[in-house]
Amino acid sequence: MSRYAGNLQAGAGRLKEAWEKLTLRWADVREHWDDANAKRFEEQELQHLADELQRALPIISHMSQVIAAAERDLSDNDR
Repeated sequence: MSRYAGNLQAGAGRLKEAWEKLTLRWADVREHWDDANAKRFEEQELQHLADELQRALPIISHMSQVIAAAERDLSDNDR
């Protein structure tokens, strides 16, 4: 995998890892914070982040594949 495509994939991996950590921490917080504000935060903020991440990760993966293919094509032309 190319440097640029690999950087995209690494970034996507860090995003996934950060989201997993956040959801674990949120579960801990929800054990102690259970009111209308917590519910609103979860529904409006965290769900919005989850939705955006679900849309972004496949796009990042596709971009990584396109970049890797372009770099292969360009390196083939140099030969």
